[in-house]
Amino acid sequence: MAFLNIFKVLLVDDDGTVFARTTLTDADIDVKVDTKEIKGGEGNDIIGILHSGRDIDIKLTDPVFRYDWLARSLGQSIVTGAGVGYAMPKWYTAVTGIKITVDETPLTTGHGMKIFKADGTEVTGFTISSKDVTFPSGVVIGDKLEVRTYKYNTSASTQTITIDNKIFAKGTKCIMECLEIDGDEKPVCKLQYQFDRAVPTGNFAINTKSEKGANGQSFELKIMKPSDSDVIGRIMKIPVA
Repeated sequence: MAFLNIFKVLLVDDDGTVFARTTLTDADIDVKVDTKEIKGGEGNDIIGILHSGRDIDIKLTDPVFRYDWLARSLGQSIVTGAGVGYAMPKWYTAVTGIKITVDETPLTTGHGMKIFKADGTEVTGFTISSKDVTFPSGVVIGDKLEVRTYKYNTSASTQTITIDNKIFAKGTKCIMECLEIDGDEKPVCKLQYQFDRAVPTGNFAINTKSEKGANGQSFELKIMKPSDSDVIGRIMKIPVA
């Protein structure tokens, strides 16, 4: 009697780049063969089956968010460098000098800052100096102000993934390995599935919830046939010493 543990997964690109996942909660290899039944004779029984193809899909779910795998799904590389970010809504209290100090330094021009009082009235006519926002009129010390948003320059270490509708993920080699154990949980062997050309479908889901917890990230690949061979991969049963 044998049982399988969860897969570990490697993606190896032609340029030597390697992606890895060892914290999966779900890892499925779904193999489907296209068949057509041939029937005949009295009773119209099945007298043959024609096979016309084999589809292999891989579906992975990881509770750990992987930014590099997200880029891989989109067929993009991660680019490091400063960019323009948008501040999220935050409440401030006006202090001496009739001002507030925001968390980031707004853009000098085109900052798009929007400020509202507690009653929903928009505040205008303010001036910005570094992170300080000063109000010549319409605001008094102690007023609660919602800075709904503004644009600011992000740091040089910002990592950006471009979403381009004309670019999709390229093929990669996919290696999946799991441990086969017996009824006493003793390792028997390692099962390693090697697929020579796996293409990320580009389908993925990132789910978040208000309650803190591990929110899974999904990733899908479809196994393709190489142009110069009918062999799409291999399964190796490696003994455990």
